[in-house]
Amino acid sequence: MWSTIKFLGTVFISFIAMIGALGAENPFPLFAVAWGIWILYILSIRAKREKKLEKERLIREILDKL
Repeated sequence: MWSTIKFLGTVFISFIAMIGALGAENPFPLFAVAWGIWILYILSIRAKREKKLEKERLIREILDKL
């Protein structure tokens, strides 16, 4: 559920930034915002996945010792 909310927030922010870039005199800062928010989203999803994989690895180690 939280991933969906973060995804929709990312889509909304990047959409607004891209629309704003259409009428801006200098659109590059808004392009940076739009791409930056996607980079932050991908990094947050990646970190969450790495934590999950680490938990699974620890559980497997514990079960192997038993």
